[in-house]
Order: sequence, then structure tokens, then C-alpha cells
Amino acid sequence: MQTKYNILFIDDNEMNNSLTEAIIDIEELPIEPMIYSNPLEALEHLNTISSEPAFPSHIFVDVNMPQLSGFAFVERFESTFPEKDIQIYFLSASIVEEDKNKAMQFKSVCGYHEKPFSLEIANAVFNFES
Repeated sequence: MQTKYNILFIDDNEMNNSLTEAIIDIEELPIEPMIYSNPLEALEHLNTISSEPAFPSHIFVDVNMPQLSGFAFVERFESTFPEKDIQIYFLSASIVEEDKNKAMQFKSVCGYHEKPFSLEIANAVFNFES
């Protein structure tokens, strides 16, 4: 049995969240998704599992959300969990170059992809095709 990656997805758009789940299921990707539409609730959840093996190895976060921007989420994540070596990817509809540049200034951020989550993004991040 293939090991599953614990991955956190944060997007305030429920349709995008449903699409992400469908892609994971249809493509049978070895991903155990944790999906949140509210970044503040995602941070609370991370606090409750911070010492558990279920803590995500990767996080995909949207840029523009009403409760807390993706940038503010990453700032809080990095200050709350400085000891965690987690790869964070922005997954956003924003194609503004300034957003991409700002995202890549964070030490935990490894990439910036346009929505929606896809098999191509999964393969690029996890090398599932190899």
C-alpha cells in the first residue's frame, strides 16, 4: 500500500474545494486531504495536531480570502510553527505578478500555481508520474 501524504488545502471557495477532492478521488492520488474554507479554522486545527503524525507535509493556500489572506496565513503559520519544515504552495486565481513575487518571499513557500488543483500540479509537486 502506497503511503499517503497529509495535505492541507485552504480555499474559501467551496466549489474549488469540491473539485480538489474529486481530482484526488478520481485520479486515486495518494493524498489524505484536510480541506478548510476558513484559514483561521485551519490554523486552529494545526494547533491541535502540531505534535501528531497527521500534521501536513504540504499546504496549498489561496491568496484572497475574506477571513485572512493567504499571505497573512503563511506569516502566522511560520511564526507559530517555526520548527516545522512544511512546503507551502499558493494555489490562486490571482495572476498578478506582484502576488506571485510576494508569495515567493516566504521561506516556507515553494511555488505558486493557478487554480484549480490538478493532476499536473500534483505531479509537479509530488512526482507521482515517476
